[in-house]
Amino acid sequence: MNIQSAINKDVFIPRDERLLVAVEVRRRKRKRMSFLPTGAKGDYATFICVSGKI
Repeated sequence: MNIQSAINKDVFIPRDERLLVAVEVRRRKRKRMSFLPTGAKGDYATFICVSGKI
């Protein structure tokens, strides 16, 4: 099962919606490290989803 079908099954189908598009967005890597780095150091992904009513 791919991530798009998993998101559709767990999030949108219970609300009588259908996932139309899911786009994975990643933060751009910086060339220089800032003096006081902020945020998590781990690798993560964010998904932007578009849905519609069934």
